[in-house]
Formats: sequence, structure tokens, C-alpha cells
Amino acid sequence: MDLTQLMITTVAVSISGAFSPGPLTTSAITLGARRIANSGLLVALGHMMFELPYVLFIALFLAQIDNIFLNSMYMTYALTTLISFFIVFFAYTTLKDGWRIIKTHQLKMSKKWAFTSNPIIVGILLTALNPYFLLWCAGLPLIRVSISMGFTYLLLMYTAHVWLDYLWLAIMGFAGEKSAEILKSKGYGLLLMCLGLLLAIFAVDLSLRTFIGLSLLPF
Repeated sequence: MDLTQLMITTVAVSISGAFSPGPLTTSAITLGARRIANSGLLVALGHMMFELPYVLFIALFLAQIDNIFLNSMYMTYALTTLISFFIVFFAYTTLKDGWRIIKTHQLKMSKKWAFTSNPIIVGILLTALNPYFLLWCAGLPLIRVSISMGFTYLLLMYTAHVWLDYLWLAIMGFAGEKSAEILKSKGYGLLLMCLGLLLAIFAVDLSLRTFIGLSLLPF
């Protein structure tokens, strides 16, 4: 595989992953709807802050990750429990804010659980605690192929991937922000409640897939 083929393959694979619906996409929309400036870009930054070191670690220690960490069912269960708890809590705070806005017609967000409104923290946690993302990365042939070509190729491959994460999540954050601007208080509250419900569904789907092998969602 030459550099051109590596870049084209990376972009094609990245689009199928980055542009798919999921907790990261929904969180970018939700935080944008909460009127947090540059929320999508900051979610992408948090995502990258975990993903880049993880990709480098995979490139250097793939066998150890595969044998010790990712093949452990207990680790998968633990990560699923943690990420599901975080997503449900994120959903709860979003639903609560939406309901408060509908009742009071005041567009103020609760600051009690401020960390759920920090896009960087959200991006890090939704990446680091997602066992399916961790497994997907570890099994990605592009990492092994690019590192076999040299460290520079690995960095070029990652650059070709990560800019799509930034693009997609920035668009999603902007869409959430603009939706909030054009809606009146009741509509805005309903938007937040819908996003909170969607986050909760993702948490339930993740738990069902991990613990009993059933999928609530088709993707």
C-alpha cells in the first residue's frame, strides 16, 4: 500500500465511523443546544486527547492490548457499566434542564453538575469508556499497516482520520446551537428533552448489546 492508497482508505473508513449516529454525535448536538460555544470542536478535542495516545499505544503494544486488556470480558463489562452510567447521567441533566425550561420559560441551564456541560470532559469520557470503540481501534488494520510503513505514515494516517472527526462534530455542535437560537423556550425545552431521551436510548442499547447480546438500535 502506498501513501495515496493509505490516505484514501483512511478517509473512507473514517467517514463510516465518524459520521455515524452515536453518543459522541448526540453529545455534540446536545452541548451545542445548551449554547456552549464551539461545543463540537471541543468534544472532538476531548475525543482526540484520548484517541491519539491510544492509537500510538496500539501501534507500539498491540499484542499486549489484545491479550491482556481487550479480550477480557470483565473489562468490557466494567467499561460498559461506566459509560452507560455517564450517558444516563448526562441524559438526566439534559432532560431536567429541558423540563425546567418548559415549565419556567427561562433559558437558564443548571450549573449543579457542570462537568456534564464541559465538552472536553464529555469527549474524553465517551471515548475512553466505550469498549466497542476500543476494540474497533485495536482491530483496525490501518494502524498496523501505517506503522509498518514508518512512524511518519502513522501520523499521516491519523491526521487523515481526525480532521473528519473535527468536521463532523463541529457541524453537529453548530446545528444544535442554531436549533436553540431559532426555537422559543417551549420548543427549546422539547429539543433538550428529545436529545436527553436519545442519549438514554444509546445507554440502554449499549448495555443490552454487551450483557445479553441484543440490540435496540439498527446501527
